[in-house]
Amino acid sequence: MPLDLQLHRMVRLLQVLGNPHLSSWKAVHVAGTNGKGSVCAYLSQILTLSKVKNGRFTSPHMLYVNDSICVNNKPVSLAFFETVQKRVIGANDKMQVGATEFEILTCTAFEIFKLAKVEVAVIEVGLGGRLDATNVIPAHKEGESFGVVATGITKIGLDHEGILGSTLAAIAGEKAGIIKPGVPCVVDGSNANEALEVFKRVADEQGVMLTVSNPKETTSFGEVKRFKIGLLGKYQHANLSVTLKLAQLLVDPRITQETVAEGISSVKWPGRLQTLRLPLLPDSVEILLDGAHNGSAADELAAFVDTNLRPEGDIVYVFAATKGKVLDPIMKPLFSNRDTVILTEFSPVDGMPWVSAYETADLKIQVQKYTDKVYESSNPIEAIKLAGQLKESNGSVVVCGSLYLAADILRLERKLLDVVPDEYTPNAGTE
Repeated sequence: MPLDLQLHRMVRLLQVLGNPHLSSWKAVHVAGTNGKGSVCAYLSQILTLSKVKNGRFTSPHMLYVNDSICVNNKPVSLAFFETVQKRVIGANDKMQVGATEFEILTCTAFEIFKLAKVEVAVIEVGLGGRLDATNVIPAHKEGESFGVVATGITKIGLDHEGILGSTLAAIAGEKAGIIKPGVPCVVDGSNANEALEVFKRVADEQGVMLTVSNPKETTSFGEVKRFKIGLLGKYQHANLSVTLKLAQLLVDPRITQETVAEGISSVKWPGRLQTLRLPLLPDSVEILLDGAHNGSAADELAAFVDTNLRPEGDIVYVFAATKGKVLDPIMKPLFSNRDTVILTEFSPVDGMPWVSAYETADLKIQVQKYTDKVYESSNPIEAIKLAGQLKESNGSVVVCGSLYLAADILRLERKLLDVVPDEYTPNAGTE
């Protein structure tokens, strides 16, 4: 199913719903190829600890569709989510708007933020920026209680080339579509000059104050290098630099050095350089789980593996990928002829019927360019078990290639450990 990126359906459906995005919450809008989810997670945790009631909308969902919408850093309960989404779907059907599933999800998030009476919503772009369903919130104007108060753009890389363009400049142009007149914007200074030039040009055209972040600079909350960061990976310094600049732009006295430091150290963002143990494997087997699914993310994962894991022994990879992805930029930095690669397929994605996994036989053709130690197991659980058997005593197991595969493993972990999620339910002591 081809993606139909337009904004007119969103505008119409929001009108039918009474324009929940124009109610009483302000927005921070974040785009980027990699790192935007981490920035949203940092901001949400900082706001929560600062006692600023906040919402967060990120996509795709990690475990279940309701966890894409959070209030005070807690996923909304499935019952609350379904109640609101049913109302949105009813409005869409009654008025024959023809909204897509992602547009319905986005409207559901905006309606939930209105009902929960959040003060600030941290909103991650779904795809691109210019025509993304989230890009319907107007610029904040002085004296109004709604609107976008700040935008952020993280690291840009080649991804979704068939939709966004085949060059960094083209992709940067789509991401820059979230820049709004009079609304300050922060961009990751580690971006290539080709992308930074696009951001600067668009900012000038819109009369926007553009801040190019630099992890070596000191912010009003302190130096980036002095923070204890709760997420792994050197690239998190760049994400944190963007986060701190955005937090400054919120200009809220409740956000202090103490709440910022605590938020940064305690943040959780599943599926990004996450370590875990599963009961179906021996206690000695620790898994590194990462959703790296494009070339630049694979480069970062490879750097972490090469520095922290490979010196200890060879790697057993469990790998899946979304059908249509360009595979060589992902595989080349990760796999060597010493590695073992177990190919698998992730399960169907709830609410995203257009997403499917490469079949293992198709992946095998590509992987054999890099190693001849290749196994196939279409079931992720069986693939994980096989990885535990093949891992050498000093080696490591790395699961990567897709956030959807990461989600399968995290759902398995929750089931095996019988984890009860901490969720937001209105009128249950969480207001």
